[in-house]
Amino acid sequence: MADNDLYRRRLVERLEREKADAHQDIARAQADEARARARVAEKAAAIERVLAAREPQADECKRCRFEFGRTSVLRPVPSKSKVARFQCSLCGDEEERA
Repeated sequence: MADNDLYRRRLVERLEREKADAHQDIARAQADEARARARVAEKAAAIERVLAAREPQADECKRCRFEFGRTSVLRPVPSKSKVARFQCSLCGDEEERA
């Protein structure tokens, strides 16, 4: 009988460890889900800001206007092609215009 009791005790101990591991997996999954839900909410809010933003003026940086809600005037930068290049002094984004 002692062998059976020892086997049973070790089996229960192993199963308890596996159960604790499974609880940790659940906690990690819940934390991952919470982070993912926060990212979804953040992106939804960003979409709303982009849709609500006013149209940028012709000389304003589109990225600054739509992504950051700020105004920045584009500055001309040298270009080797026939296309005019402009750069934002705030975000560094570049645009080409014919």
